[in-house]
Amino acid sequence: MTSLILSMRASFLRTVGLATMLFLTAGTSVQGQVDGAPVWTLQRCLEHALEHNLQLQQAQLGLVRGALAETSAKGAFLPNLNASSSYGVNIGQRIDPFTNQFASDAVASSNYGMSSGLTLFNGFQNHLNLRRARVGLELAQANVDIAQNNLALNLASGYLNVLFQKEFLTIAELNVEATDRQVDRIQKLVNAGAAAESDLFDVLAQQAADQSSVVGAQNGVTLAKLALAQLLQLSAEEADRLDVAPPSDDLLETTMLPLSADAAVAFALNAFPDMKAAELQVTDAHLGLDLAKAARMPRVTGSYSVGSGYSENRQTLVSEAITEDVTIETVEGFLLTTPIVIQDGEFETMSFQDQLTSNLNQSVFFSLSVPIFNNFGIQTNIDRAEVEVRSAQLAKEQTAQRLTQTVEQAWADARAAQRTFEANDRALEAASLAMTNAEARFEAGAISALEYADARTRLDNARINALRTQYDFVFKTRILDFYLGRPLSL
Repeated sequence: MTSLILSMRASFLRTVGLATMLFLTAGTSVQGQVDGAPVWTLQRCLEHALEHNLQLQQAQLGLVRGALAETSAKGAFLPNLNASSSYGVNIGQRIDPFTNQFASDAVASSNYGMSSGLTLFNGFQNHLNLRRARVGLELAQANVDIAQNNLALNLASGYLNVLFQKEFLTIAELNVEATDRQVDRIQKLVNAGAAAESDLFDVLAQQAADQSSVVGAQNGVTLAKLALAQLLQLSAEEADRLDVAPPSDDLLETTMLPLSADAAVAFALNAFPDMKAAELQVTDAHLGLDLAKAARMPRVTGSYSVGSGYSENRQTLVSEAITEDVTIETVEGFLLTTPIVIQDGEFETMSFQDQLTSNLNQSVFFSLSVPIFNNFGIQTNIDRAEVEVRSAQLAKEQTAQRLTQTVEQAWADARAAQRTFEANDRALEAASLAMTNAEARFEAGAISALEYADARTRLDNARINALRTQYDFVFKTRILDFYLGRPLSL
């Protein structure tokens, strides 16, 4: 009898759920089809979610923002370069800037120039901004890692629930089959006058209850698949055809609970992105404080500009004036020879190219700015930055505390789940033995159909409890493994 019970237990455990080997190597996953529908392994779920999950995509945009911020911070070390151009027509009297002469006619002119400026010193603010941008990029990556971890845990939970509901449905269907056999047997006994009709009614009632349990289990599978499909953000058509890979047969053998949570706590505090993000927040706050203090430093800038212009009023001599010497007598009777212009020289507008060269001008400037008093603005910013540093430090301590408590709670939950599973496993053995005995006595007419149904109910409850607590134990143990840095795969 003992061997029979052990055989039943082993068969049952294979049936109900050696089901969720959540942390094996990825290479052990097998993907195929069930009834023509694609089978989803946990690894495939993870890969799909990493590609399509909108929250994760939103977190990944932080990496783009971080890269842009870093590029902008690098650009602050480079000089700026600007080009300018203008064109205008002056009507009325004015002084032509290119000839320094009065011009009254309508004159068209244009100006062209280039300028460049560079911050030579600003209290190392450019360096601090670059460091801060790089910290921000690392922080964005840490946030992506956190989002991936949360997504992986949610997927594992949803995947596990589908497996659980499918195993629960299998149990319900097996119960219906067993009850159907009892209905047939009791019907034959009633027809032969060997059993009371009331026994048949009791078994029929149990049959109806078992059939109702099948419907409920089918609904549970449907809802579990829907929840998983929503996590995967599948279409309605894909959700209808969703199915998951069958469980591993060595689940319990590979489920080992660590002796304590110390190793998981140490790993989580050292390697989890939550702690890295908290540490980067502290670094960022310190850089913010340094930037606030740098505002007290003097600022030195340099600039250089070059320009030229063109004016229609700018003339150039094309041919010399023609003169002739003439001798005249002065009042005093002296003879004086002087040149007389008999033909004026010829002028024309200087060419555009020549004016660009001749009108060329350059300038170099340096400026020094020293902050003396700005209505307590700088000191207020420094005080505010110091508060942010303290806040970031406290947040880091809180993250470490929360992570430690989470891991310790995960270990305590896994240990409690182990004890509950072991107790329910023993209860399943006892219920299986009692059911075997009740079945033999019922067939011998020693007990009523109602007593037989009670034994069946106790066995069904024991099976359900064993299944539920087994999944709970395995999942909580795998969660603890997750905090030890083991990869999430099936």
